[in-house]
Amino acid sequence: MTADASPRQSPIRQTTGAGLTALTLAVLATVGSSLAIQLVAEDVPRIALGILVTLLLCVGGALLRTRGRHRPVGDAVLALGALSVFGWASAVITSIPAVDRWLEAVPLAVAFLVVNATKLTSVAALVIIAVACGWTRDGLLFVRGRINGRTCVPGLRWPVVGPIVIVAVVALFLTAPEVLANFTGVRQVADLLLPVLPFLLAGPLVNAVSEELLYRHALITTLRPLIGAGVAVVVSSAIFGLGHVTGSPGGWTGVLFTFGYGLVSALAMLQNRGTVWNTGIHFFADLAAISALIIAAA
Repeated sequence: MTADASPRQSPIRQTTGAGLTALTLAVLATVGSSLAIQLVAEDVPRIALGILVTLLLCVGGALLRTRGRHRPVGDAVLALGALSVFGWASAVITSIPAVDRWLEAVPLAVAFLVVNATKLTSVAALVIIAVACGWTRDGLLFVRGRINGRTCVPGLRWPVVGPIVIVAVVALFLTAPEVLANFTGVRQVADLLLPVLPFLLAGPLVNAVSEELLYRHALITTLRPLIGAGVAVVVSSAIFGLGHVTGSPGGWTGVLFTFGYGLVSALAMLQNRGTVWNTGIHFFADLAAISALIIAAA
């Protein structure tokens, strides 16, 4: 992906009914595959379904791009195809008994890094698709962008909002009852976190960059010309939220929390036309989340 051109910045296109139907089916297939991989206990069916959905999305997206008026729909379907890879890739790796036992034995920060590094499979797929389709970093807004972008509130900019969001999310995780119940002092936290500090930093970094690229930069920028920025933000946030139904927190609480975070992150990306704030907020949120899990499990 290069940073010299800026495609797909045009107004909403007039998408045909067939195009919208194809896009809707692709979104439903992505969500269904994600939920099945998270919730189905048997490895073979969920992995097989995940691979099948990825193949259908990638082949379907490529075919749609050969039809002139459906080319933007094909872009969005291909972005969904890349996103769908890491779910079944992670399931394949963790279905190996030796790997599963190893992940249970290693420190939590190490396991977090390894499991979330499987998202690099989706990143690799996205890079291949981006090169083949001529997508650019500018077009995906995967550039530094602005630091002081305007928010929806007149006079309020992201240098104020960003740190407030970071502090609020970090406080939310670190003041959870199960964390406070195990907290005995700063020395205890240092003893728990410092030995695994490289993994503690690498895991959130890998996860933040991967998820922001996949869910925000690729998905929103390809959906926006078809359904508008507002709907694209809601759709991407819903996919993001449902992709964390077994996360921490999990269940509907986790889905709603992650959906809300997705909205904030999407606004950070769009209002700053870059990746600095959304990826930065995501990094600190993940850092707080894994730190909270380590303290709670002590």
